Amino acid sequence: MSSINELVTQYEEKAKALKKQMKNPTNDSSTFSNKVDFRDKNLHFANQGGTVTSRHDKLENFFFKGYPYKRGVKRVVDTEYEPHVEVGGEDHIYGICIDIDEFTSTASILPITNEFTGYLVAKQNSSIKRKDKLKFDSNGELEKDTSNNSKINAIALSDVIDLDAEKKICLVHVAIYGNKGKPS
Repeated sequence: MSSINELVTQYEEKAKALKKQMKNPTNDSSTFSNKVDFRDKNLHFANQGGTVTSRHDKLENFFFKGYPYKRGVKRVVDTEYEPHVEVGGEDHIYGICIDIDEFTSTASILPITNEFTGYLVAKQNSSIKRKDKLKFDSNGELEKDTSNNSKINAIALSDVIDLDAEKKICLVHVAIYGNKGKPS
């Protein structure tokens, strides 16, 4: 009987020692945070897509139509619906969609006036090379800017990368330096 009592006391001592080192969400609520909501006031942004922005940039959340991920977007204000974003470019570009939440149909948009470095969707068979000047087409995809327009949307930091020829997915690493829009 004494060996059982010794085992019980040893177990209780070791359990107390382990309990001091372990953290429990109920007892130690400050250690654990439940703030994993998509709309966390943009205090923290996960860098899953290789996106680099400034800490001064303000990400904006909008509802979206279509699939604008890693593309240029335009802002649509309809009298019957809430303002939302759709894929777009050219003279109507509003920003770049850098993240989407399909559950809430919300997109995180970085306005085109902010600086940005990351991978974006490029037009299929666009033959983009490093140091090329790029612009967003009407589908929000990047293509070479062959015009003499002084508005530059992006500069290629790498050659175009073909991810999937069947689905026609191409990416290019770009840098955007705070476009101010089309000159008047």
